Amino acid sequence: MDTRVGELVGRVSPRGGPEALQVAADFYQWLFAFDDAYCDEGALGSRPEALVVELARILRAAEAPGNAAPDGEGYLAALRDLRLRLDRIATPVQTNRWVEALRGYFFFQVWEAANRSRGTIPTLDEYTVARMQSGAVKATMMLLDVAEGYELPAAEMDHPLTRALTEMACTVIDWDNDIASHHKESLRSRDNQNLRDILAHEQDLSQQEALHRAIAMRDRVMVRFLRLKDAADATESVARRRYVTSLCDWIRGNLDWQVSTNRYRNPEKPVVLESGFAECPSTELTDPLPIPSVQWWWDPGLLLRDHGERPMDGLRAG
Repeated sequence: MDTRVGELVGRVSPRGGPEALQVAADFYQWLFAFDDAYCDEGALGSRPEALVVELARILRAAEAPGNAAPDGEGYLAALRDLRLRLDRIATPVQTNRWVEALRGYFFFQVWEAANRSRGTIPTLDEYTVARMQSGAVKATMMLLDVAEGYELPAAEMDHPLTRALTEMACTVIDWDNDIASHHKESLRSRDNQNLRDILAHEQDLSQQEALHRAIAMRDRVMVRFLRLKDAADATESVARRRYVTSLCDWIRGNLDWQVSTNRYRNPEKPVVLESGFAECPSTELTDPLPIPSVQWWWDPGLLLRDHGERPMDGLRAG
């Protein structure tokens, strides 16, 4: 399949160095192949008990590559190789962030498998939390500063403003993916672990109505993301501004890549992707989404101009 991984990585990190971009491209390709083999449509995709055992074994190759057999099976050996190559170009802080994000991705693959095994359709609130991790986008975001040769300090990465922007970027990207991939999923798996299916089920909508509702929700998160980006741009931290710029590159690069990759275009039966804003009043675009777990993104405290290293009083994330 012509996935065009190199194009995606180039769009996500256009200022990255060659060695780091090659590691990122290989990791993206690993994720696509792994997802197809183990997750949505794989043999373990509906067997959470078996999947969690396998994921624990594979994750160890990223946690402690020196303890993983170099001649192990394909996915384990490839992940071990990625970790060893990452160690040559990243700091220990950066590699640890990557491993922890990978752990979150694996955890929510088990969550999805449990839903499939029981025929459970999650609520919109549950799915929104899970989708930030289940698409592995956060794991790729932990390579953004690595690609450009700097390290975002821990105090800034963990700051509520940066955390909100990271979560929102993950959400926009993964919801865009849900919109683009729904055609492929409906033909091959149809497990109802997709934003459109969840909206249709929970809010009693037709698929067309669910599509427009998904686009409108995505636009509202995007509007808030841009407002918070302005706040981040007003801070004195050059590293944070560089990181947030990369988040923007990921969002836009993903949109452009999705319309060119055969992973979602499906050449056997091409999907027609809709374009343009969903019809939504301008006032509603700035309102918080009625999703309890992410309403903290609209906390007024995030827009305060004093974004130093100390957490802001009274602001609690999620």
